[in-house]
Amino acid sequence: MTYARARLLLGMFGVGSIVVLSTVSLAFQYPLQVLPQTESWGRTDFTALLALYGCLVAVLFPLDLLGGLVLPNHWRPKTISLGSFLMTWLRGVLAQGMLFIAASLSILFLGRWLGIPGAVLAVASIALLLVGSQLQIAKWVGSLKTWSGRAGGASPSDDNHQQHVQATLAPAVEQALATVSRWGWRPGRVTLLKHHDTGFTGGIVGLPGWETIVLPAATVQKLSPEQLAIMIARRSEAIESGSRTRGLILALAWVIVGFTISTLLPGAGVTSVADLAMTCLGFTLWTFLGLLTLPTLSRQASYAIDGAILRSGAAPDAFVDTVSTLDTLQDDEPHRPAWIETIFHPVPSVGNRRNATSTTVPIAWHAARITLFVSWACMGMLVRAVHCNVGRPELWVMLPTD
Repeated sequence: MTYARARLLLGMFGVGSIVVLSTVSLAFQYPLQVLPQTESWGRTDFTALLALYGCLVAVLFPLDLLGGLVLPNHWRPKTISLGSFLMTWLRGVLAQGMLFIAASLSILFLGRWLGIPGAVLAVASIALLLVGSQLQIAKWVGSLKTWSGRAGGASPSDDNHQQHVQATLAPAVEQALATVSRWGWRPGRVTLLKHHDTGFTGGIVGLPGWETIVLPAATVQKLSPEQLAIMIARRSEAIESGSRTRGLILALAWVIVGFTISTLLPGAGVTSVADLAMTCLGFTLWTFLGLLTLPTLSRQASYAIDGAILRSGAAPDAFVDTVSTLDTLQDDEPHRPAWIETIFHPVPSVGNRRNATSTTVPIAWHAARITLFVSWACMGMLVRAVHCNVGRPELWVMLPTD
């Protein structure tokens, strides 16, 4: 048993448990029996939503404990203390709960006013707001902090070691950016985030046209300037090719269409807490369908971007070293069976990326995992139960990417 396989089994159990509970509750219409069905505003609305989120937290806590504390400490001894885990976990849970309840109340408000079209408008608006604020939400939920506002910028610090590392990072990032420009890309805003979880990969945040490339500061220290250039170039290619935008559009469409369909299920609706709970149960099953189908598009985009990087002039050996280093810092699984990757992994394995020579258009970069984050707009129950981020609040908002 490896760390990666243990996490996969934990994620399968967590997702499977939530899907089974959702299916049974939906079939027997359990929310209609225990939750308020009134369509007028009252204190019970907030209380019921708070109780629903509390139930979700209670179901996920044992899984969070295993994924965020027990498994990492078993394979990487003394990595995380119980106290630090609980503090980070509690902050993440409270922050996510505030956003979930605010989204629920917004859906109820517009649902009671304008019906299903109003609720769909609320979900779409919240989803766009989430995407535009992803960096701020990630820092809030995951206790992440900005290392520097822009590449080469310095944040004041009283810690001598931190100042030393920051001074080291700035030239490395500047050198990497110069290499990326020489390869033909125009990297825009770049920011570094301080983190503790070695699986944090950063990514791309912001609405199209206002993207920011987020780099994991601790990981950057472990990469050579050329390896760092490859990381930045891949994300620049995702932006400039339109692949990241298409991934966002797919994620938004998947969530909005799924929510709309879920409101039409028997007993579902958007005008009472009970109706909305039924809708969310249906949406959970829709999200599960996305977990099975969207990873294929994400992997295709990864291969296409890899091919573009290699054709730009990046050394193949440096490329392999880069993806190998990043894989080691995450779950350290350079090879995996084809069927496991097809179903569960939107990021291809190192072994499958060694010969990345695809010339196809990168259709929808990171589509599978950005869909999970966007599903916060309608209280997606699977958003932090998957194997890559269960128990890891730093990864709840910015899920691991290639």
